[in-house]
Amino acid sequence: MQASDLQIYASPTAGKKTIVMMLDTSGSMTNNSYGENRLAMLKNGMNAFLASNNPVLNDTRVGLGNFSANGDSRSGQILVAAAPLGDASTLNTVGSQRYKLKQAVANLTAGGLTPSAHAYAEAAAYLMGTTTYSETNYAIRKDSYIKRVRRSDNRTEYSYCTNYRDSQIDTANLWQPCRSNSYWSSWSTNNPGVDNATAYDTSSDWTYYYTYYYTTFNYAVANADSGIPKSKSNDTASNPNIVVDRNATNSNAVYQSPLPAVANRQSCDGQGIYFLSDGEPNNTTNTRSASVMSTALGSTFGADFNCSGDLSNTTADSGWACMGEFAKRLFDKTKNPAGVSIQTAFVGFGSDFSSLNSSDVKNACRLSSRTQSDRKGDDACSPNQSTNAVAAPGYGNGGFFPTQSSQGVTDSVIAFINNLDKVPLEPLTTGAISVPYDALNPKNLQEYGYLRAFEPNPANTYLTWRGNLKKYHVVLSGANAGAFEANSGGLVYNASGAFRTGTKDYWNSSTYTDGGKVFLGGSYANVPLPIAGQPETRDAEGNITKYYYAVQSKIRNLFTDVSAVAADGSLTKISTSGTNLLKIPAAPPEGTNPFDTVANTASYVLGKFDPSTGQNILKAFPISLKLKILNYLGYSTDINATTLPSSLVTSNEPYLSMGGSIHSLPVQLTYNGTLDDNGNLTSAREQSILYGTMEGGLHIVDASSGIEQMVFVPADILNDSVASKALVVGQSDASAPAHGMDGAWVSDPAYNITTVGSGSSAVSKVTAKQMNIYGGMRMGGSSYYGLDVLSPTSPKLLFRIGADQTDYSRMGQSWSKPVLANIRYNGSIRRVLIVGGGYDQCYEKPNITLTDACFTNGKAKGNAVYIIDAKTGQRLWWTSDTGSNTDNANMKHSIVSRISTLDRDADGLVDHLYFGDLGGQIFRVDLNNNQTKTNSTYSSFGVRVVRLANLATNDSTYDGTNDYTGGNAPRFYEPPTVTIHDYGIHTFITVGIASGDRSTPLDVYPLTGREGMTPASALSGRPVNNVYGIIDKDFVKKNLMSLTDNQLETKDITRTGLRKNPQILRTGETRVAQIFFPTTGVGKGGWYRSLSSTSDGTEKANNSFRIKGGLKAFEEPMAITGNLIIPVYDPQGTGIVAADPCLPRVVGETDRQTYCLPFGACLNPDGTINSNKENPSGFQTKTGSNCPAGVSECNTNVIGAGIRNITFVPKRDEPPVTNSCGKLQLSGNENGTGEWQCTSHLLPVRWYERYR
Repeated sequence: MQASDLQIYASPTAGKKTIVMMLDTSGSMTNNSYGENRLAMLKNGMNAFLASNNPVLNDTRVGLGNFSANGDSRSGQILVAAAPLGDASTLNTVGSQRYKLKQAVANLTAGGLTPSAHAYAEAAAYLMGTTTYSETNYAIRKDSYIKRVRRSDNRTEYSYCTNYRDSQIDTANLWQPCRSNSYWSSWSTNNPGVDNATAYDTSSDWTYYYTYYYTTFNYAVANADSGIPKSKSNDTASNPNIVVDRNATNSNAVYQSPLPAVANRQSCDGQGIYFLSDGEPNNTTNTRSASVMSTALGSTFGADFNCSGDLSNTTADSGWACMGEFAKRLFDKTKNPAGVSIQTAFVGFGSDFSSLNSSDVKNACRLSSRTQSDRKGDDACSPNQSTNAVAAPGYGNGGFFPTQSSQGVTDSVIAFINNLDKVPLEPLTTGAISVPYDALNPKNLQEYGYLRAFEPNPANTYLTWRGNLKKYHVVLSGANAGAFEANSGGLVYNASGAFRTGTKDYWNSSTYTDGGKVFLGGSYANVPLPIAGQPETRDAEGNITKYYYAVQSKIRNLFTDVSAVAADGSLTKISTSGTNLLKIPAAPPEGTNPFDTVANTASYVLGKFDPSTGQNILKAFPISLKLKILNYLGYSTDINATTLPSSLVTSNEPYLSMGGSIHSLPVQLTYNGTLDDNGNLTSAREQSILYGTMEGGLHIVDASSGIEQMVFVPADILNDSVASKALVVGQSDASAPAHGMDGAWVSDPAYNITTVGSGSSAVSKVTAKQMNIYGGMRMGGSSYYGLDVLSPTSPKLLFRIGADQTDYSRMGQSWSKPVLANIRYNGSIRRVLIVGGGYDQCYEKPNITLTDACFTNGKAKGNAVYIIDAKTGQRLWWTSDTGSNTDNANMKHSIVSRISTLDRDADGLVDHLYFGDLGGQIFRVDLNNNQTKTNSTYSSFGVRVVRLANLATNDSTYDGTNDYTGGNAPRFYEPPTVTIHDYGIHTFITVGIASGDRSTPLDVYPLTGREGMTPASALSGRPVNNVYGIIDKDFVKKNLMSLTDNQLETKDITRTGLRKNPQILRTGETRVAQIFFPTTGVGKGGWYRSLSSTSDGTEKANNSFRIKGGLKAFEEPMAITGNLIIPVYDPQGTGIVAADPCLPRVVGETDRQTYCLPFGACLNPDGTINSNKENPSGFQTKTGSNCPAGVSECNTNVIGAGIRNITFVPKRDEPPVTNSCGKLQLSGNENGTGEWQCTSHLLPVRWYERYR
């Protein structure tokens, strides 16, 4: 995953795959009667495997062993410990895992017999971290002394044995004789130790009485069938981790398991033994095999191990019976000490395995064939085979792979690794519900929310992350008020924010519930597509394998802004405002219906693409693009073909590429409605929903049914060979995922009102006379579009602007949400769009500075703000660092957020713009709506662009532990709030804004498990992120437009000019307000508080509880009733239940933080601090049983997993309140929080004509 906010959708932390390859290097691997040199073939195959760039190999841990070890005919050994293979480019890098394995393979030699059972046990012991080594102890009686006593005088003399041979030890009789008679010592009167010996015999002759003594000792006999001693010797400083301690004695040595630590082992991990042999196993007995296998299983699991089972020995020394029972123990995680299921794959190497005729081949097949119900494929002995079938649960279940080629080795390894997976994991369904504003609803919020559901797939390179838009209802009253409810099945979410599976959204007309399923219900199910239909099918367990679909012969209304095709095949974009978009395919002639059957629909569509007789313009499209578009219309075609197909095949079920909507919030378009007696809009209305998706489509769907009315795919997408592939199901690319049209959009409607009848029978109706929409592509491109969708089935282009045009050459990716406004420009009222310059991907380097070579001329793309004519796309005014209408030399960083606007004199015209950039700066633009005209020339529309604050600065006195300069500069991705306040004689604005690097939300966390993340290693030394309140003291000045810059009070404020933690009074201070407005002198220019600090200023980002810089402000803040509410992303968030480590995961959570305006501290009427209100401010946590299991301290005020925005929903007045327009509250999983009363006020304009 490249750096972007999509990196929070991460691959599973579990699912690690580990295999040990145990290779047969017995004597039969050399030249044989078939002319095969199997060892050479094996080496070629292994080398091809190690050189393979198949991505499935890179993260797989692979170890290597062989048998018989050093040609001993008795044991196997581990040669290289298992470790991730890494990239194929490391094959020749000394010290890399691929290099170690390659060298070990090169050093293999053939010799000895084939002790397969012993080698199998060795491989298993290594995986499990046990041993096969054992010793048998014997109490041996050693013939030690002879005592003789002379008859004549009782003189006592002794002789003792001076030498022994181990080979003479008789373990059957527990006896060791002296080596020979010549090794008895001369007689002596010195007693050598007979007092501590045991007499065992006597004899006599004419001269002496003899007594014979033995001593005992423990004699340990090592099991020579164990490979531990040899594996231990293979463990070196340059080839470590085979055993735990290479210096341990054989009896104390154990293998170092390559499996994840016990606490981290998960059900989705995969581990197995890849066993390759070329012939019959031999040189064992059931007793010998059982010995090493029971030892490998350990005392608890191996005590009852025996070789009585269903697999029969082919010869007395084959060991098949033991291998079969051992395979069962390994596969059953409850019967082995590792506690995980270990699969066994058998690779039959060479011509002896070309058929299942011999008993040994059949046994190998049975030992390894897959029998599990969730297997990905079958083998020659799987349960459904007509002969040699093995019933579940089988034995090793890893796969049987007969091969006679080098390529077969590579193929079998990859197949085995893939087999280690479980059933394809259910994709993670995530997304957030948002409630759009209703231009004809006095409350501005409607009662329905729209879930932008999608399935992130970070582990793969699919261009499209499948998405859907679903409709749900807001619960307006009762215990669940503020939550969302489905059309059936109750609430959408459970308490932890997971989808309830038994629900249906309001656009789901099928019999199936769709909770948690992206591909069911919603707008996805209502795209007009050709469908051949199919019945429902279920498997033996009753699970649906195919959903029912009725026959359907429909084609979606697809539009693009193409006017011609150039000679090189590139598409020419429409450039004339008001031009109808190109419809693909064109509508049939009036009065005809070619869509009556599936076959006729396909024929009509294909005919429009014909290069000779097809639709004008479309017929000239390049063949590759035609094939992609056919896929997008619902016909699966090969996009690599060089000609159109002769006919189109209609799929049995919907064939659709629809991406997610991560950043494109749905916009409600109200086309008409009926008014009640009080002038309020009734439920009788025609509405549509607008949203963009990552595959490249901008969709308008009917708000009532969810049926797609149109989809717009711009030429910018079609002209891009990679981006256009996302229109096709299942396409991949290294740049994945595609971003398409996942940008922010707005609508600009205007209405007529008509009344029919009179008196009590009068009915008033509001009808749209204009429905213009505007938006960008975010990371999908650098264009903004204006479309006229008054008739969704016949849309028109208003304009397209982009970085390829001279007037917009500083534009970056079109991130900034357009703001619609009115200005008086050169004496005329103009309807305009205001957008920030956009995003430069250089910022995906988290600590980049403007001196980096990624930037051109020391400045970023998007370092501008544009005011654009909303009808024509003409640039009316712009600002940048140089060359613009009104320059500010500090504007060198990208400006990506929505621009905040202010009408200073309530004349309906925007006078000020406020915004932050990605370099830690905050600006205000002053606009002159009363330009003077001299002759034919107007004075400047832009008076000035003033930098209010430069927060890429430090305060060594009060904030000395944080460095905000250089690459640590704060970044502002969201717009500031602009609120007006009074304090005594002072009227001022508080510009509220918060920082956070949205390009790399995971820059400092997680510390481990960062596979595929950027940066590859977590950063350290980052500063904390803050919420800032900049006090603008100039805006209120009546003569502001005529002041010089030197006369401004609020400009170029640095961090030392702000107050950190204004809620904490310092010595001598009694009132917070006096910090900013003292009776004498100049007060502070604003305040800031750490997003990771509590209400009392305690910093929780101490690199223990939280990593510094981890908490970041994403999504738009909200200022309401004296509170600044900020959604804060916490990558270490603990307020929600931890994600399943086996599934794609959403890293982190978003929590709600609240601060009091205007001074960042909550005050009583007398100006003192209101502790009751202040205590809940800032970063809030809780402890104890209120936290998820296993968490001692967790976040409070949780909005949800991942990056979430603040969503307000309506709440019913109960009982009704006079002049009320309802209540608002923050939405929640099972109920909302907070409550704000809406009160109606008469505005001096007609409400149905007002612009939003």
